[in-house]
Amino acid sequence: MTRMNHWRVIDTGLRPAAQNIALNRALLEARQAEEIPSTLRFLRFTPSALLGYHQSAEQELNLDYCREQGITVQRRITGGGAIYFDETQIGWELYLHKRDLGTADMQVISQRICNAAAAAISALGVDARFRPRNDIEVDGRKISGTGGAFDGDALMFQGTLLIEFDVEKMLRVLRISAEKLSDKAIASARDRVANLKDLLGQRPDAEVIRRNMVEAFESEFGVEFSDGDL
Repeated sequence: MTRMNHWRVIDTGLRPAAQNIALNRALLEARQAEEIPSTLRFLRFTPSALLGYHQSAEQELNLDYCREQGITVQRRITGGGAIYFDETQIGWELYLHKRDLGTADMQVISQRICNAAAAAISALGVDARFRPRNDIEVDGRKISGTGGAFDGDALMFQGTLLIEFDVEKMLRVLRISAEKLSDKAIASARDRVANLKDLLGQRPDAEVIRRNMVEAFESEFGVEFSDGDL
């Protein structure tokens, strides 16, 4: 009989950006050193503007607005563009070893993980699908952005899930022209982004979201998750 692999699931709750990013690095290094098992982490952020690893805060963000609104600026350990993150989103992250995946091809990995996450989101009552290169959408509207990074043989793959997201605030956080902050531009941006609350007619229960994610990744990887802590 094949022995079931056991992975860990943790929920680190609502934290400031600096703590969440520090935990990204700590968990990734710990997985690389074989000090922790493969792990699914759920997380939330206090209001934060998160830069990609190679980005300039002055070029990408409206720093005056961030200061006025008490929005923390922090740099991710992954690449990609600047994003706004607050309590109206749930973050999910996988810390895996290359042998869990059988490949280091990020395109293949992204499709596999995002298809599983899309199945978890669809179980809430929407039709979520993977959109290459690394988004999950509902009816052509983005509901989850994802990305990943290797450190040796260890991978951190992370995603966000929009629950009740303020698109206008996100646009004001980013350094964009006044023209793109017009009512028409804001409405257009809203048309490209989906919130679960709007799609379902009510805010989904966070515990149901977590359970769906756990079950989807258990099914995809043939593992069983056990609750853990840091």
